[in-house]
Amino acid sequence: MTSMARCLLLLLALCATAGGALAQDDCVKDRYGNPACPPPGGRCMADRYGEPFCSQADGSVAADRTGEVVCGRGACVADINGEIHCSTAPRGAATLDRYGRAVCVEGCERGSKSLCVRPR
Repeated sequence: MTSMARCLLLLLALCATAGGALAQDDCVKDRYGNPACPPPGGRCMADRYGEPFCSQADGSVAADRTGEVVCGRGACVADINGEIHCSTAPRGAATLDRYGRAVCVEGCERGSKSLCVRPR
């Protein structure tokens, strides 16, 4: 094997390792220090008691104004009143208009604890 081929294999191995590390970025630890990771494309967040909650695949998770963790099918955003609104489309975007109202891809729905999944 040539030195160029060895360098290429080493570079590929380093990229694969870095990709694995990046995939762990959305994991959180529970109050006991155990990791909790979301489904593919999902996100996790610990509530005020240290209990982790994760969004469904391709969804989002956020804390409302009282610190309660809620989830959505797509991206979530807090409106001018602190209410969490999420896109109804998986991986759908959410933002605020100039008046502080939520605007979402395929419409908005309130973030809900029932849309969260318990991590493994």
